[in-house]
Amino acid sequence: MSSTILGIRRALFACVCGMMAAAGLASCGGGHVPLPDLSASAVGDTAGLVARGEYIVRSVAVCGHCHAADPRNADGPLSGGMAFRNWRLGTIRASNLTPDPETGLGAWSEAEIVRALRSGEDRDGHVLAPVMPYAWFRGMSDRDALAVARYLKSLPPVRNPVRSRPSLVYRAARVFVLGPARPTAPVAPRPAADAEYGRYLANHVSLCGDCHTPRGGVQQQADLDRPFAGDASSPFPANPANLTPDAETGIGRWTEADFLRALRTGVNPGGDRIHPFMPWRELGRMRDDDLRAIYRYLRTLPPIRNPIPEKAAPPGS
Repeated sequence: MSSTILGIRRALFACVCGMMAAAGLASCGGGHVPLPDLSASAVGDTAGLVARGEYIVRSVAVCGHCHAADPRNADGPLSGGMAFRNWRLGTIRASNLTPDPETGLGAWSEAEIVRALRSGEDRDGHVLAPVMPYAWFRGMSDRDALAVARYLKSLPPVRNPVRSRPSLVYRAARVFVLGPARPTAPVAPRPAADAEYGRYLANHVSLCGDCHTPRGGVQQQADLDRPFAGDASSPFPANPANLTPDAETGIGRWTEADFLRALRTGVNPGGDRIHPFMPWRELGRMRDDDLRAIYRYLRTLPPIRNPIPEKAAPPGS
């Protein structure tokens, strides 16, 4: 065996070991997560759950941003297929969330869907790729998570086999190290236009924190010491903005009316258009009080100075 090939193999082995060690340090779960109790005594009033689930899926979490057949139409069929590629994970494709019995969620129970949503464990006990933001969804309430499951089960089934090609690094970490997350908040705060409810929405339902918190390290873990400070090195088509109340680099000078107007129109207070990767059209359908709650929560965050540059447009655009 040549020294070059041996060197490559040693480097790959070191990379896998490093990834597994990092994953072990970052894992927030570990072990099998039992199915949640979704009985009426645990969840409470189940009236209007499908409508609540539609609101969350289509206008708050905007699941179609990743799971729609055509990501340019987040309101389209949630039959999956969108590819996420990097050296850590390989090629991971968004799952088919329609109730097709063979290629989607048709054979899944509502409890299994809720467990996958909040814990990242599928019905066979396998850990989902962390592209799925279950580390943030883990704080979603039982009732809201059940609403999502019930809405997904109500959709027309679409047959669409989705195949991923995980990397060696991810396959090794998934087998030996990674574990599911543990749900943390079975009861949501009372809906109100206040910071407490805004914190719940921004962190555990609308996923503002998932995109707008900077990431780093081997696993690209969210830097929870700088929540909502924006991400200048994101893999997205646009860098998520700084949402802390820093006056120079964040939204410290935005009024509540500015915040709502930006999400309703896609234009910020400076007159600049918000990049279409940010699903402002869907988020702009949120109820006024829910958007106010998020804004009021963001105003409670410590201001963090973190200038976020715009990404250069790709050639020929």
